[in-house]
Amino acid sequence: MEMENLKRPYAFMLVAVSLDGKIAPRRRPGQPNPVGPALINPAIMQLHNQQRASADAIVVGLNCIRLDDSRLTLREGSGRNPVRIVLDGLAEMPPTAKVLGPEASTIVAVTRDAPAERVSAFQARGAKIITAGRGRFVDLPRLMGALYTEFGIRRLLAEGGGTVHRSMIHHGLYDELHLILCPFVIGGASSITPVQRGAFWPGKEVPRYRLEKADRHGDYLYIVYRPDKSAGGSPSSLPLTPPLSPKGRGSPD
Repeated sequence: MEMENLKRPYAFMLVAVSLDGKIAPRRRPGQPNPVGPALINPAIMQLHNQQRASADAIVVGLNCIRLDDSRLTLREGSGRNPVRIVLDGLAEMPPTAKVLGPEASTIVAVTRDAPAERVSAFQARGAKIITAGRGRFVDLPRLMGALYTEFGIRRLLAEGGGTVHRSMIHHGLYDELHLILCPFVIGGASSITPVQRGAFWPGKEVPRYRLEKADRHGDYLYIVYRPDKSAGGSPSSLPLTPPLSPKGRGSPD
């Protein structure tokens, strides 16, 4: 399927995961994340930065902003920053959030139930607004269509959190899953996994993927999966070749 027929960005998930399948211990907003540059090999962090640079836009959920208040920019000024997208159905993000800074364009996706004064506060910081759906959770298929047609986004990187990944998988919106398997164990029954909220099984068929490649980087593995179109309950029928387009125009968690 050609990208022109897909009518949405080519989307891929990227997460660093421990040997026991965790991405971070559960923590409070503002509490430092131990799983980051202090723990992960610098070469792997650079690989992650390269993936950011390859994307037209990066999308995260509200909780990622609450926890880390990240700018979502490239590290060390290593290129043009992607467009930043925050899923914030009810416009709950603090208007002082760093992601609203001038380093790159920012899109905040809200629903029709978002209070107008909060949305206006984002616009006052220069953010563009996409309204998709009702209630707390943004309508992701509608958002993806708007990103493609209205903002020219062709390649989209989703960094989290677990609710965003679960919703993207549920709607069959991921063309690739990128996992960085890290040589450490986090532990903890309450620690965060890449895909949160409800399990797919037994209520729905478990989405299945096929291994595309696995590259070794010292003690790390960079693994890429694509949807298994031959399996029942496949997430979607998706293209096999990701577009490497130039930069385009510029659910909570």
